[in-house]
Amino acid sequence: MENTITGWKRYVLVQPPLMVLIFAQAISSNILTDLIVYRTCSITLGINTSECNLLHQNSSSTEALKIDEQVQPIASLILMIKSCIESIFPAILSLFLGPWSDTYGRKPIMISGYIGISLTYLIFSFMTVWDISPWFLLIAYIPYACFGGFCIVLLGTICYITDISDEQDRAWHLAWMEALISVGLITGILIGPIIFELYGYTTVFCCSAICCIITGFYICLLVPETTQTRNSVSLSSLFGIHLVKELITTCTKKRDGFNRYIVWCCIASLILLVVILEGNMTIGYLFASARLGWNVNQYSIYSASNIILTTLVTIVGVKTWSIYGGFSEETAVILSLISSLSNCIIRSFTWKSWHLYLSSIVGMFNGIASPMIRAILSKSVPTKDTGKIFSLTISIETLTPLVGASLYGTIYSHFMPPLYPSPVWLVSVGIYIIIIILLINIKIQNVKYTSMGYTHITNTG
Repeated sequence: MENTITGWKRYVLVQPPLMVLIFAQAISSNILTDLIVYRTCSITLGINTSECNLLHQNSSSTEALKIDEQVQPIASLILMIKSCIESIFPAILSLFLGPWSDTYGRKPIMISGYIGISLTYLIFSFMTVWDISPWFLLIAYIPYACFGGFCIVLLGTICYITDISDEQDRAWHLAWMEALISVGLITGILIGPIIFELYGYTTVFCCSAICCIITGFYICLLVPETTQTRNSVSLSSLFGIHLVKELITTCTKKRDGFNRYIVWCCIASLILLVVILEGNMTIGYLFASARLGWNVNQYSIYSASNIILTTLVTIVGVKTWSIYGGFSEETAVILSLISSLSNCIIRSFTWKSWHLYLSSIVGMFNGIASPMIRAILSKSVPTKDTGKIFSLTISIETLTPLVGASLYGTIYSHFMPPLYPSPVWLVSVGIYIIIIILLINIKIQNVKYTSMGYTHITNTG
């Protein structure tokens, strides 16, 4: 595949639309959780509206905390089912679309994802006009799942970046992508509550829908295709079982220039990181509300502060740890994981608001792990197979939230505050220890095969 896109254009083609998509999701993420909690209170449980409003107006009061104890188990179940819908079919779909995009192009799958997400937010915009059961909100995720959702967008974006970047700077392009994702998160988390306070639920979801529609048109009209084909596109070509066979063969067949052990250790590490991330997203706001009495605005400020700190440290750390610090990629990941592990220990013992902010400072290096692991992964396979490897990785990562949300949601609902220390964060500690062990094994393998494997792989075409 000929790379005709060079220079600054490589930084503004697919990464900014992804940032806007993340912005759209961040605007509505905590608001959607708040909507589910409120409607569970007022409609599902039939509690008086004035009492349910305490969850917005005075969430730290004794009355609000008592209501929270009744609402949160049901709200957690709804959020868990939402994660299932978002994960299962898109993960299966990505197994076909990854190899398919190698022949038919990256743009169609990215556009498909943007269409599905846009439809979901449009449905939310209509649903919030009426006071209906929070269970009906799950219907909005049907187009999300059928069109592939965020999984397909991320798959297309990473494959596109792989097409237009060189092996030497691919890790930096992936880090740039994650930095823009963080920017989208920060701005969305900060702006979302403001829109909600001024205009309500419907306007929040309308803004998200508009953002997704704009990014879809951006990809369609302004982003050039990297894969040229004269083959006609049909449903049979999209869902051919040979696509999955080709993907599995590529990822499992023993051959020169492919270190299976390192590849699967990297994939396992990324999967476990997604489990923790999804778990934190599922119970983070619920925990802060139940333990500290925070409302959505207080939690949004905390989340934004955490993301800003992590983003700045990631941008600086990815470069300085490798260039000036002399750390190998494996060592940088291990240090990042130790920082994240310490963060979770402090969260488990949290009983004052400043404890959560302390955990953010201690865990500020946690954003370095993911781009570094993806860099190790990209260097452990021949260049021509990088897209397929990332396709399988993202497919599994998309299915993983089902496990993360279920695991953390179940543990949290059975061991809610005021139980102290909170067991749900200690689960994260255990998972981080497993990832550290995997990275130590990767480090040993790389040292063992430096002369005949790893260094040679990075130069394999």
